[in-house]
Amino acid sequence: MRFKILLLAVFAFVANTSFSQEYLKMIDAGTYKVQDVIDSAEAYFDGKDKGRGTGYKQFKRWEYNALRLQNENGYLTPIDKNIKELQRYNAYLNSTAGSREVLNDNWTELGPTSWSATSGWNPGVGRVTGFSVDAADNDHIIIGANTGGVWKTTNGGQDWSPLNDNFTNLSVYAVTMDPADSNTYFSGSTSGIIFKSEDAGATWNPLADLGNSLVNKILINPNDSNIMFASSQNAGIYRTTDGGSNWDQVTTDSNGFDIEFKPGDPSVVYASGTGFHKSTDGGATFTQIGGFSNGPKMIGISADDDSVVYVLEASGGLFGGFYASSDGGDNFTELDHAGKNYFGYSTTAQDNRGQAPRDMDIAVNPTDANEVHIAGILTWRSTDGGSNFNITSDWIPGNAAGANIGYCHADVDIMEFVGTTLYLGTDGGIFKADNTGNVNSSYYTDLTEGLGIRQFYKIGVSQTQDVIVSGGSQDNGTSVYTEAQGWQDWLGADGMETFVDYDNTNNLYGTSQYGSLYRSNNGGASYFGLNAPASGNWITPFEQDPTVPATLYTGYSSVYKSINRGSSWTSISQSFGSNLSNLKIAPSNNQIMYATRGGLIYKTTDGGATDWETLPLPGGAINYIAIHPTNPDKVAVATTSGSKVFVSEDGGETWENYLKNLPNFSALSVVWDDNGADGLYLGMNYGIYYIDNGLTEWQPYSNNIPNVQVNELEINNETDMLYAATYGRGLWASPVEVPTLSVEDKISEENVSVYPNPANDELNIKLSQNLEADIRIFDTLGKLVVYQPNVNISGNYSVGVSNLNSGIYFVRINTEAGTVTKKFIKN
Repeated sequence: MRFKILLLAVFAFVANTSFSQEYLKMIDAGTYKVQDVIDSAEAYFDGKDKGRGTGYKQFKRWEYNALRLQNENGYLTPIDKNIKELQRYNAYLNSTAGSREVLNDNWTELGPTSWSATSGWNPGVGRVTGFSVDAADNDHIIIGANTGGVWKTTNGGQDWSPLNDNFTNLSVYAVTMDPADSNTYFSGSTSGIIFKSEDAGATWNPLADLGNSLVNKILINPNDSNIMFASSQNAGIYRTTDGGSNWDQVTTDSNGFDIEFKPGDPSVVYASGTGFHKSTDGGATFTQIGGFSNGPKMIGISADDDSVVYVLEASGGLFGGFYASSDGGDNFTELDHAGKNYFGYSTTAQDNRGQAPRDMDIAVNPTDANEVHIAGILTWRSTDGGSNFNITSDWIPGNAAGANIGYCHADVDIMEFVGTTLYLGTDGGIFKADNTGNVNSSYYTDLTEGLGIRQFYKIGVSQTQDVIVSGGSQDNGTSVYTEAQGWQDWLGADGMETFVDYDNTNNLYGTSQYGSLYRSNNGGASYFGLNAPASGNWITPFEQDPTVPATLYTGYSSVYKSINRGSSWTSISQSFGSNLSNLKIAPSNNQIMYATRGGLIYKTTDGGATDWETLPLPGGAINYIAIHPTNPDKVAVATTSGSKVFVSEDGGETWENYLKNLPNFSALSVVWDDNGADGLYLGMNYGIYYIDNGLTEWQPYSNNIPNVQVNELEINNETDMLYAATYGRGLWASPVEVPTLSVEDKISEENVSVYPNPANDELNIKLSQNLEADIRIFDTLGKLVVYQPNVNISGNYSVGVSNLNSGIYFVRINTEAGTVTKKFIKN
């Protein structure tokens, strides 16, 4: 049983009151302009409570990403178009590989892959929206991460491996295994798309398109794998009898949340949307069962007593009701829980918060039909068939320990029994309870260690040999990385802009949503709040002066300056009418600053002593602005326009279109490198790219990094390392490009051989040096058809190609010494 609500093509979104809110339907439809959705949502929330648990925070999270990912026409690009564009770009890279130099890019994953709650109050790794456990081997588990792809373990969570880093879509909300073949995986994504892998996750192909809505559950008949069901949030319940080639909507409900088989009898199927439905003919037809309110519903069943069926219902984001049937789901009785809200933050169920149906699920012990577990933000257990529920977890570790209950990260997306072990997918990772009968401080075990699925918004990188990186992330606060100690969590909530004091690296600065400001003076061991001068955007600009370390700047509807490390603030600009989204100070001249909101750019050349001037618009809304390290008049902006990137040489008075050969993805971040050739890096929602004065086109700079959204790029000039904050795959680092670097240690087409060519059953690869490599084979359209990661090539290495159709293919070999692509023919 599970439910995860749509957030368009990039991340999660929640409802807080009536599920029929118009803006949620507009998001799901995918046919409205981003601004139209924003207008609808703001009209809905006008005059309403916007605090924690109301859904407003989740809307603002959606808004932030949607505004940056929108195309030049103001719409979000559908997944299928991104898939086609990535394949087109791969085909372009393959066909032009011989004309490109081997660059210095070699990305290494830095995590975090575990949590360590130093002073952060809601520690976790990243959002897990689905999981599936092999019934024949419980050590074999796959999980779906919100924007981090599909991962698997074969040893019960001791080690995890990413499965679709090179796939075209990392947005995952449901995963399942074929009960007849545990090497066949399915994943449900946005826009109604279901993907299938028949090689244990190495390669994926689209299987179905169930309309413009999130696929939040996939259920396979245990006796016949050709019969499958899928729930699509705002499109209903679907069924296929031919393995996914054709699908039919099988209920009259326009929503789809949960599907369950009667234990031991798959001819009986229960399904829910805002109604509850039962089928007795294997799901061919359904009858709607009455007696409920019109809220989202989840279903609970147990093999201990197949006549017992439970329904958990939401109302306006809060707990709405709990129903029990003793006749196999034909009739239900609502149990008395008046005055209780099990979906909020209160461990006594007394608040009025909740994020259902986004955070809402039910699971029943298969050996005891009276043991019922429900979840919203926290988790609860009943031992009397749902008549009474008691708390089993808290979302703050210290509070959980003090109450002698389990710690489980807030916001439970999915809860399911496998045998007598209860598994949960949460906004902080995957947890399990082996002994659900004994509630204590160690009730839940965190299985997330090893999953690199952090959704970073922003990072700050020290300029020291011993690098320090502070990163702010969705749901899991702000964490700091040092080479000596790894990661420590130092702030809670959603982590936003953050930086490391260049004068004293013990001083860390961070923010949370809407511009709350914090500082730590001891490397994150503790923190305190700063006096924020106003309320800002979802992510509020926060910068340190490049010359005077005690001077800070922050951007709300005006720019504010502090000369005492944030203790007090003074406005240094006129009011710009609405909150700023970017603020940068020229590294070589602290009197020159640029600020942006939407498609507007403002500039001061006197540190804000006089009103800031408005610069000409280069086009589109501005996602990021970068000022050259030594030239304050050399500026680059990443925009939502069709041109993607613009560069100015005269302080923003005129702009040069830098689209060149970039793929048609979203330009999200830019950074200059003072490498003697004016190197410029660009992060997009698919890939990282590089250009300098010696290049006429952008070059891919993505060797060994996943196809994941890159929110920010920063450079440590002491170590010449480039860092990438990704939204779903954590922090990554690569050496910067050095235009004058010798190519002797790099691989090239001349020292890589592939043979025989043409090939029949096997293709041999020979390198001039022993290296670990990732091997990918693409067809001429750019579709990935073979993927073998982490292969040690010593001498010759053989790749099986017997299953490929006859034709022309490209094999791409990624190593730490560079990337080489070779063409071959398959007979």
